[in-house]
Amino acid sequence: MKIAIMGAGLSGLSCALTLEKQGFTADIFEKREMAGDRFIIAEAMFSMFHTPFDDAVRYLSETHDIHLKPSSNLNKVFVYSKNETSFIDGPLGFTNMRGKHPEAYERQLAEQLKGSIHYNATVTYEDLSKEYTHIVLATGDALDTKKLQPYEVAYKASFKGAIIQGDFMETEAHAFFNNDYAPKGMGYLLPHSNCEATLVLVYPQYPENEKLDKEYLWGKFFQECCRRLDQDFKVVHEYSIKDYRIGKTETPRIGNTFFVGNCWGAITPVFGFGQFESMLTGIYAAQDIAGMGNYEKLVQPLYQSYHDSLTLRRTLEKLDNHQLDLLTKSLNNKLVEELITSKKVDFFKVLSRIIHPLPRKA
Repeated sequence: MKIAIMGAGLSGLSCALTLEKQGFTADIFEKREMAGDRFIIAEAMFSMFHTPFDDAVRYLSETHDIHLKPSSNLNKVFVYSKNETSFIDGPLGFTNMRGKHPEAYERQLAEQLKGSIHYNATVTYEDLSKEYTHIVLATGDALDTKKLQPYEVAYKASFKGAIIQGDFMETEAHAFFNNDYAPKGMGYLLPHSNCEATLVLVYPQYPENEKLDKEYLWGKFFQECCRRLDQDFKVVHEYSIKDYRIGKTETPRIGNTFFVGNCWGAITPVFGFGQFESMLTGIYAAQDIAGMGNYEKLVQPLYQSYHDSLTLRRTLEKLDNHQLDLLTKSLNNKLVEELITSKKVDFFKVLSRIIHPLPRKA
């Protein structure tokens, strides 16, 4: 059995590590010159979206022997709408670094590998399929999946982000919902340290948003962020992305080709994070290859979580600023906060089923 993994991101490396622990080796091909060779950005792993796994980092360590060191715990998330402010308190999850940061999750996973990674590799799927018995597609690009099977795009997203300097609490995150600058989208701030943070504006590229001036929206968002946090932030580095596809595959496996990470559809549509889901797909693919499980069955709960997340996104997109204010204000209710942070009840799953009670084929 010869195994090739295309991509040294979260899913590809998680797959390779799991295979190694079962006595298998895989050839990993990465087109960039290092793991995590992209812009630096902070991301979040919220426990409230990972039920029944209330602590993703602990679960990966204790169950799969994959060890990650987050940047910080998350104990409070402030939520801002046009005229309201609220917060959610408790053990909410973790922040972590991605990209070229020395503590990026990609680098942490690569350092745990016993085998090597072929960097600057310009191999194609067609070439590898002639030499290898199993291929794991983990390039992070939905367009690579579309060459081989249907990929249902829920929406394309437009991003504008920056690394900013200021005064931050590392355990606190900030989320912004305001259609004036984030039409049907959101903005967020995640600290890297007590003096540096990632600031991101993201919104879907629906036809009504195509003609919007991203730089103008970014300027309004940046000013609002400075005003709400009462600081004069300094921009250190900026980046911009367009046509970022959020969606899912029709099937997780075709023959001995496994689709994992973003090639499978690991980004949760509601807020756009998906590190834990990406790693799980890589682990599940490795378990199937090693004869320890069935990949198609293992990912079914992830497919359902994707549909539940998409239901919540479609609902949020329908809210105007007044309704977003009411939603933000409701977070001040202690019962609502307890439901959201409960480890016994999957609040978002229950809510999505109430909104969309008919079962979906995952």
